[in-house]
Amino acid sequence: MIYLKDTCVFINRFNSLSIIQLLQNYKNGSNSFGVTDIVINELNPGRAVDAADAEKSKSMLGVVNLLEKSRDLVKYDVETEEKYQKNFQKIRKQYYGHLNDLNFVKKALAKKEITNESFKNRTYKFKDYGECSCIAVAMLEPEEVSIVSDDKGRVFLKPNINLFDKYKESHGIKVLEYEDWLSECELNDYSTSKSS
Repeated sequence: MIYLKDTCVFINRFNSLSIIQLLQNYKNGSNSFGVTDIVINELNPGRAVDAADAEKSKSMLGVVNLLEKSRDLVKYDVETEEKYQKNFQKIRKQYYGHLNDLNFVKKALAKKEITNESFKNRTYKFKDYGECSCIAVAMLEPEEVSIVSDDKGRVFLKPNINLFDKYKESHGIKVLEYEDWLSECELNDYSTSKSS
């Protein structure tokens, strides 16, 4: 099984050493550590990573780039590989199109659901990008790929819609929270983090 990690797992659960230790365990088993190019891009401070987590995200990015060169992780190119890109774009259009609707965004600004800073930088448009990229892959390969995420799958500004539940029902994807993934893979806790 390939376990795709969402951005929140990198930021909230790992440090550089813990990922390297984890991969040593993976080498001795049949499971693989997976990541999408979009999650890797989200590790760059700015769009998805708060300023407070900038140093940690840079460290995570460095380790992921190193592991990518050593071929110790499975990387999915959602931005360039047509079959994944098509799914990703469909998910974004169907469930996040409201973020391109100026009237909707103005109402969200008035209710302070979107901050002025986020509006100026347009970072709100990239909410849940990592989740969507993981779903775009897992929906094509639900028997081989599982998603590991501590996010709950709720669509930004539309919390009554749960993407994980929708794609579990329609495509049979599997989503595990961090602790459930550890248990399923019989791994030690590699968490360093805020979420534990």
